[in-house]
Amino acid sequence: MRDAVNKAARLVVDYCVQHQIGSVVFGWNRGQRQDANLGKTTQSFVQIPTAKLKERVQELCEYYSIKFIETEESYTSKWQRTVNQR
Repeated sequence: MRDAVNKAARLVVDYCVQHQIGSVVFGWNRGQRQDANLGKTTQSFVQIPTAKLKERVQELCEYYSIKFIETEESYTSKWQRTVNQR
């Protein structure tokens, strides 16, 4: 799982560097629910270590001088609308 987190974080930061993006906004809900009540379903879910991904993205952003913004996840849609209106 550590390798997957590192690759995902690297993918995000490499994209930012390649496209000269200066900020990463990470939607984050501390203590978010770990279980979802999906009713009748045969699907299973794999836990994603979101905290580790956030930390790794933040580390890489600092290294590449990219601004890292952590916000409550519910505000990420509002942020996206604001950025698109510019």
